[in-house]
Amino acid sequence: MTGARLQTPYRQLTRLFLRQFLENDLISPDADRLQLLAVVGGMVVSLTLFACTFMSFTYVGAMLTPGQTAVRSLDDKFFYLALAMLATALVAASQWDVLAIDSRDAAILEPLPIPPGTIRRAKLTAVAVLGAAVAVTVNLAPSILFPWLLVFGFRQISMIGLLQLNLTHAVVTVAAAAFGYFTVIACREMLAALFGPRGFTRVSPWAQGALIVLLGSALLLLAPASDGIARRGFDGWRAHSPPMWFLGIYEATSGGIIADLPRRRMTPRQANNDRITSRLYAERRAQFPAMAGRAGLALVLMLVLAITAYAWNARQVPALAAALPSATRRRWRLGARAANVLLVRDPAARAGFYFTFAALWRSNTHRLTLAGAAAAGLAMAVVALSGAEVTRSGGASVRLLLVQPLVYGALLVGFRHLIRVPAELRANWGFQLAWQGRHRAFTEGVKRAAVVALVLPALAVLWPLFAFALGPRLAIAHAALGLAGAIVLLEAVMLQYDKVPFTCTYVPSEHAKVMAPIYTLAFFVGLSVFVRLQHAALAGTGVVAVLVTLAVVFVVLRLILVMRPRVPPVEFDEAPAGFQGLGLNT
Repeated sequence: MTGARLQTPYRQLTRLFLRQFLENDLISPDADRLQLLAVVGGMVVSLTLFACTFMSFTYVGAMLTPGQTAVRSLDDKFFYLALAMLATALVAASQWDVLAIDSRDAAILEPLPIPPGTIRRAKLTAVAVLGAAVAVTVNLAPSILFPWLLVFGFRQISMIGLLQLNLTHAVVTVAAAAFGYFTVIACREMLAALFGPRGFTRVSPWAQGALIVLLGSALLLLAPASDGIARRGFDGWRAHSPPMWFLGIYEATSGGIIADLPRRRMTPRQANNDRITSRLYAERRAQFPAMAGRAGLALVLMLVLAITAYAWNARQVPALAAALPSATRRRWRLGARAANVLLVRDPAARAGFYFTFAALWRSNTHRLTLAGAAAAGLAMAVVALSGAEVTRSGGASVRLLLVQPLVYGALLVGFRHLIRVPAELRANWGFQLAWQGRHRAFTEGVKRAAVVALVLPALAVLWPLFAFALGPRLAIAHAALGLAGAIVLLEAVMLQYDKVPFTCTYVPSEHAKVMAPIYTLAFFVGLSVFVRLQHAALAGTGVVAVLVTLAVVFVVLRLILVMRPRVPPVEFDEAPAGFQGLGLNT
């Protein structure tokens, strides 16, 4: 009887949908995402444990007063709340396409004698389990360690007070994580309800990409954003920040445990610091109940919106229609003719050029990689801009010039990883049948497509900023230098790539852990040299000299590529190095 219960359709479908979040046969037929999941989960727990311990050192040995601790802890609490919120929201955005029952699920499950309600409940359960697992993983270590280290120096606090701090931290951070998770689900389902099946098919990739860029950038900028919360106050953008609302719940529930501790004997300096910080905390304390009310209202509102929109879209299975047929997608004929004449005259290069455009955005894995790279570039650009003076015709500062190469550099590094992931693993037999060994010509078309699809849009988006700060003439010169630098960088990152982009099975690099720090250091060293060359060129008359220097570097890279030993024939179905085949089919 127990075994029969375990094999009910609901349980089987829930397990199937959970595996759908983890397994993906697009990368490699031998890929095992369960191992990757274990590694990622362990890494998240380790990183949060390290961050919690490192951030809490200030409370352990600094001999802080209750007032100082109450004020300083606001920064860390804001950090943990925002981290939980952004992490779960990012996971939901990365699983955007499988948060609801799609056409493939319906095509497989509709013919089976399973009630539609069972399918919907299993999908909802799988989505809830995913969000709960992420929330627990992110908040486990801080919920245990942070409150304990926070009151480490206060002997007058009771065990009940410490347990209350632990429970408050766990509940409020999980509630913040649930808010982030429900917000993404609500956005997705409301877009599906507003645009309908056909419209959502067009809007969905762009909405997912924009969400990942914004959430990823916010996550990378979380540390500087959570500095000086009490000192800067709760006005402006902070008043409208969801983590600040949940900070109101946190402090309204347990803030007084530390702030109202009985004072022990203190030195005059400690007493003065405690008096100042206690007065500051008292001023902020009156705002916590209102912030807590906003958090509760926002959490309930997002939960209701997500459930209502999900139920509305799931009236029929599937909730969304299949992707539009390729015949409805229009091609820009004038742009294709210009590309054929100016960029890709060789047939093999033309094939790589157009195949890159076709494969770049269609796969969810590719979109996630590009969005993650864009988020990293945007976050680094914001950090660079935070210390730069952006005024009309204010001259070219070094920090301002960092913005452009950081953005397109992150995109090109992401593109270098992207081409290792096949567009459709089961369709690479077409390339195998038509392959004539023209690897370099095909890759040349791929590189030119990267310049057109990634570098030029990035330069165009950033050009108004530099036109405002440098003036139109210098902004054009800066864009030209950026384009030349991007071409050289792309040539450098593609120098050791000997496969056919977007077609061969993905094989993890055996030396990634060793070489990644070296590549990162080389990137930032080259970035520093290039930006200083740009600064000198824009400050004087050396734009042409820098372009000539970049051209020489490009020629040297091409000579290295040509003089390299001849690569072996491309192996489209390459197995990992540790894979052993029995060869039973021979």
